[in-house]
Amino acid sequence: MHLDTVCTMVDTDAVVMYPAIQDSLSAFTIRRTDSGVSISGAEPFVEAAADAMGIGKLRVIDTGLDPVTAEREQWDDGNNTLALAPGVVVAYERNVETNARLEDSGIEVLAISASELGTGRGGPRCMSCPVSRDLL
Repeated sequence: MHLDTVCTMVDTDAVVMYPAIQDSLSAFTIRRTDSGVSISGAEPFVEAAADAMGIGKLRVIDTGLDPVTAEREQWDDGNNTLALAPGVVVAYERNVETNARLEDSGIEVLAISASELGTGRGGPRCMSCPVSRDLL
């Protein structure tokens, strides 16, 4: 399973995340030092990501309010959005609950049909070529 099937950046301070993974997802922090690198112990992913980005807290937008919906929309690539710009994402229209939660959080969702891309078992992020964006 790829990280972006359960967690994807959707804004400069926000991710869409499969709730079942949030408490078990951890990250090591690797930093360059004068003598090489330093590696810190595992910490919760959300905290490590916020620290790496230099923001106080990362907003987490869950996929689905209940476990059944969250699991279905994760399977249907609800977390695998393609960020075109901060706060603007491409998502499959079939993930109604996730898209509504994104929009309620101020994210603009450009919903597309998954009839063709979905057959490749990937979301808009996985099924697209690299996107050239302006630096933030």
